[in-house]
Amino acid sequence: MTLLRRSSMAVVGLACAVVVTGCSDAGSTTSGDASWPSTGSPVDADGLVWASGGEVHLPDGSTIDTGDLTGSYVVAGPGVWFAAAEPGELEQNRLPELRLATPDGIEDTGAHPGIGSLTATTDGRWLAFIDRLDEGAGSAEAVVVDLTTGEEVVRSDEGLVPDDSPGDEDWTDLYEDAPVSVFGVVDGTAYVGGLGDVIAHDLSSGEVETLDLSGTDLVEQDWYRALNPEPPLWNADRSWSILEQPFSAPVSRLRPADGAAVTTTVPGGTAREWLVGGWLDDDTAVALTPTPDGADVSWTMPALLTCEVPSGECTTVEGTEGGVNLPADRPFGVPREDSIRPG
Repeated sequence: MTLLRRSSMAVVGLACAVVVTGCSDAGSTTSGDASWPSTGSPVDADGLVWASGGEVHLPDGSTIDTGDLTGSYVVAGPGVWFAAAEPGELEQNRLPELRLATPDGIEDTGAHPGIGSLTATTDGRWLAFIDRLDEGAGSAEAVVVDLTTGEEVVRSDEGLVPDDSPGDEDWTDLYEDAPVSVFGVVDGTAYVGGLGDVIAHDLSSGEVETLDLSGTDLVEQDWYRALNPEPPLWNADRSWSILEQPFSAPVSRLRPADGAAVTTTVPGGTAREWLVGGWLDDDTAVALTPTPDGADVSWTMPALLTCEVPSGECTTVEGTEGGVNLPADRPFGVPREDSIRPG
């Protein structure tokens, strides 16, 4: 089954030309014409999520099968949204199609998310990504879907296509040189990284703002910090924090609110280096290690550890020993707001 999708609605002759200027644009925000799967009871993603092969493991212990591969994925609404392809399966410059896996099966969407652009909110309501048209070889549009209603609230090329575009660019080269993506959704606003500026879409009013932000100005924004916390990262009751780990340090330290720092350990020598980067609950932190024996230093398919306080002792999460695939928007498998932004 292929979901109904809007055709591209390019913004013609209208731009928010000044810094942080609000503008209302019917071509930038759409609703009602696209139908996406929805649910009033989203899959529980408020915890640790990881995948092995085509099986995605959820916080409640259940799993959802995506088939042979999971590829890039997020968990939101009715299930797992993923884009994967076997080597050699796609034609040149094409991208995998976004599909939805639920306990009832798998269905196509007709969208082709840009590499690294998939993101979702922890409550499962909002799915956001950059849709590359023409099966992934064409221009880009930002898409935000309300998974409680199935409404495509935003489909916009605002800030994603050059103002003087003749329409026949080599889009692959353009976006390789100037990547575009979705930062995330914070407090009802979707933040999109465009061709130089940040585009903010108010999901209630439809208002669009162009924000001239880069470098220090960008990382100091409250919404950016909410999506990309930095150390020290406190647990919910602020009794323990994860400290910054220097590049030269092979292991992480945790510090209580009223005492000395504790160096984390992995008994039995099952790991040689690891990075603690998120909180599963007030007493449990989550860490990554390249492989259980530390032999693979690529970190591309890490094993997961849980580290308890106050001891700092870490153990491998069962089933992750051979390395796992983490959600596209969760560098440590837990929600972004509960984990440190990777360096």
